[in-house]
Amino acid sequence: MNKKNIVLRPPIKTKYAYEKLRCCNKCHNYTALQEENCSICGKSALLPMLEVAKRAAKRSMGNDLLLTLLLTLLSIIFSPTLQWVIISAITGAVLLVVFVIVHRIALPSRTSIELSKIFVRDRDRIAEGLLRNLDTAVAQENEARSYELMREIAAIIHDDHIRKLQIILLQSLKLRKDMELELEPLLVKDFDPELADYIGELAKIKRELIKDHTFQYVIKYEAKISVMEHGDDILTGVAGAAVRMKRYVLAYADFISRHARKLPKDRFLRLYRIVMENPNLNWGALKAETVRVYEEKYQWDADFQQIKSRSNIHDV
Repeated sequence: MNKKNIVLRPPIKTKYAYEKLRCCNKCHNYTALQEENCSICGKSALLPMLEVAKRAAKRSMGNDLLLTLLLTLLSIIFSPTLQWVIISAITGAVLLVVFVIVHRIALPSRTSIELSKIFVRDRDRIAEGLLRNLDTAVAQENEARSYELMREIAAIIHDDHIRKLQIILLQSLKLRKDMELELEPLLVKDFDPELADYIGELAKIKRELIKDHTFQYVIKYEAKISVMEHGDDILTGVAGAAVRMKRYVLAYADFISRHARKLPKDRFLRLYRIVMENPNLNWGALKAETVRVYEEKYQWDADFQQIKSRSNIHDV
């Protein structure tokens, strides 16, 4: 397949996933896309979820203040004497001031409560809006734009179907190191050859994205990956990504030992240094395999000699 050389825009980063969600103040349609106007009513009335919750909290608190004011007025009206009128008025004024101060302090917590209520109350409406967003993303003719839209939706909906669509779209693009790519959010539960290919590409251009969950996924489906057309290259690339940190080498020593022989020189040199400079750690079969590969391929290589002088490589 001819891959397209298209620029991917970086994702919109938020502290919480719900911050990507917006609600139309007119028709109450929900969307996770950065639309200027509501796709249902066409109005420019889309509000962030936090603003919707804050408005609801202020309305609720306003009702409390109105109730306090009403009770104050009733107590004044039905006061039997002027003295009771004054007492009622002063008491009511003090209560109103106290309510205003307390409500200002409590606004963040009340907003959080209202936000939770909205998610429970409008669950079906939110789901409908996100499904419309997904239809919009799928309908895009530009693969990069389609992926960007799905990426925003996937931040809220954690679903393997959407992940697989994202992976397919990414595999239609020519990936580059300067792109802001992701991996672990795209991991699916079952084996997916497109995902395996994507992992293999990232092992070449952005190996820092390969972390624990990816190593565990690859090890789980190692046998299936190995029979793919470029399966050995994928597995070797992932093993090469693991040697960038001693913690990964120790945690996935057995996996690395199965692919150490095929590692490029720079990755094997890194592995050799980690294993030899930490002789007291339990490397299992990895240490013996590392020594074997070293003696067969690199024992006369000058890049390895300094490491050799600091370690007893035959102590296995």
